[in-house]
Amino acid sequence: MKPVDNLPDELRERVSRLNADLLTDLLSPDEAVWLACDLLVAGVETPALLELAGESPTRLTLADAAPLVRQTLAELGAEPIDASQAPWVIARDVARQMIAGGLLPEDGARSLWGLWWSCDNAEEIGLMLQPLEAWDETLPEHRDDDALRAEMRELAEGVVRAADAHLAAGGMVEP
Repeated sequence: MKPVDNLPDELRERVSRLNADLLTDLLSPDEAVWLACDLLVAGVETPALLELAGESPTRLTLADAAPLVRQTLAELGAEPIDASQAPWVIARDVARQMIAGGLLPEDGARSLWGLWWSCDNAEEIGLMLQPLEAWDETLPEHRDDDALRAEMRELAEGVVRAADAHLAAGGMVEP
């Protein structure tokens, strides 16, 4: 059994997101270092993971992080993500963060809208445009922030379902 298979769901999801970020050129070296540290705390230990966790999250460059992340993912047994799956992994993560309150809905909706084309013009993401436009085009004193945020969070649930379905159809098991 691969180390990635024994991870708690939250860490497995973060490893999946790291894999997708690497493929889509969205890799954040500091996030990679923090994930490596969290994996060590969870009892996972590989040579590349130890090296990555020992890096400074503020000084690690993208050029140095990318090969180290590739090696870490290989040592964890994380299968490479197909280019058609990566945007869906990211969309699912963004939507989950919106629902959980870890990401402001308006920021998450902007991120999801940026993924719309890469996610095959998914209707579930396209629906996010209406409340996002209402947010952006209405003066703050005239808009109902709570209602718009609630609508975006509700639409995010549909994005999670669509991402799960898309990823399952592509053979990727949901973390």
